[in-house]
Amino acid sequence: MKFVSLTKSTAVPHQILGTSTNEKRELLMCGHSLIARLTIAIFLFQTPGVTSGVHAEKPDSTVETSSVGKRKLVIGPSSTSVALGKASLIVSPLTHRDGSYVGDYQLKVKPYFFKSEKGSLVLAASDDAVGKLQAGTAMNFTGQAVTHKDGRTHTVLGRATPSSRDHGSVTFSIVTDDAKIVFNTSYHFPAPRP
Repeated sequence: MKFVSLTKSTAVPHQILGTSTNEKRELLMCGHSLIARLTIAIFLFQTPGVTSGVHAEKPDSTVETSSVGKRKLVIGPSSTSVALGKASLIVSPLTHRDGSYVGDYQLKVKPYFFKSEKGSLVLAASDDAVGKLQAGTAMNFTGQAVTHKDGRTHTVLGRATPSSRDHGSVTFSIVTDDAKIVFNTSYHFPAPRP
């Protein structure tokens, strides 16, 4: 089948050579059908309200996936017993950056104040892992706590267990030079700001 363009002086802009009359009719009908479908589609997309209805029908998963890494993670304060004393852990709200949740921590040990420290906390958390956690799957995680004072690094091990999409319990184990300190607390993802 060949398409040959004719000059503007003719009434038919294109002529189909080498086809039977029935084939020409079928091609013309398909062409009219296609034009009618395109016209209806263009009309629908130009009609106010219809485009917003189409836009509203986007799957929620794309919205959730894109916002997963943008949400802060808040860890509740906690404390635990240590030999003849008490250790308290306070974690600042964590921000998701480069596949990790990053923030600061403060570890207070009473009455052993010389064991207290402040530093940076980095917890490995890919978008996929955070998505699974929000979907209800308990997750193990690892990370590091680095002291501001002398740059010592402690290994952080943990397990987050969701109770709902945005809340759950978390266990932190911080491995120090002297011991492994275990904290049981809660976490939540605050509602995103509009």
